[in-house]
Amino acid sequence: MGREATGIVLAAGLLAACGRPAPPPECGSEDFACFFGAFSNLGGTAIEGMELCTPDLPEVDCVATNADGTFQLPGLPLETDVAITAEHADFVPTLFPQNTALDWYAWNKVAVPPFVVETHADRLDSELDPELGHLLFLVWEGLNLDGVDTPRVTDVEGELLAPDGSLFYADGLGLASASATATTSSGSGGALNLAPGTAELVLTAPEGPCDEASFTWALEDDGTIPVPVRAGFFSAIDIVCPVP
Repeated sequence: MGREATGIVLAAGLLAACGRPAPPPECGSEDFACFFGAFSNLGGTAIEGMELCTPDLPEVDCVATNADGTFQLPGLPLETDVAITAEHADFVPTLFPQNTALDWYAWNKVAVPPFVVETHADRLDSELDPELGHLLFLVWEGLNLDGVDTPRVTDVEGELLAPDGSLFYADGLGLASASATATTSSGSGGALNLAPGTAELVLTAPEGPCDEASFTWALEDDGTIPVPVRAGFFSAIDIVCPVP
């Protein structure tokens, strides 16, 4: 798959981890967690001025990516679920549910341009409601520790337990397909126009439940994946699914 098509897949699924690892910042304390990484556009160009905030932790200062697209977000509580927002005038507002135990991992993200989510809505004969939130998910085989994406997992089926709504699955380019009933080669999907709060999602691969939530908040005891939903934002999660 060419660079352009790969970029569309990544952006359409969610702000997926990709690209070269960013060097760890010198956060300077063992008393708090610190996320670090970089943002780029579909063409691989660094994004300057992407603002990252923790709306539920007002004591943590917002930060912005610099000229080379990198950032560091220090001052986060240790071993804690946090919701981090990423906003830029040229890209879709996105929310990441993360646990700060993962502050050793480089966040290298491809930002989603508005045309991608507008295409999702058009293909599903829907309109994006600014008063509601949205979900994007990506299922793959594991962490990309060397900066190279691991394979996506196909034929994963999901169920949205709450709130009311239905999932969509994306085609090979990562764009919503009204006819798909499971993940395709892009490994991506989502849901549009969800009530703000906490969504409850179950994903199951042919080899079994996707029960290793490597990037998002910890799974519930029954395997449910909790996802915070915020009005006007696309909540983006990466989930590891079992493979043969």
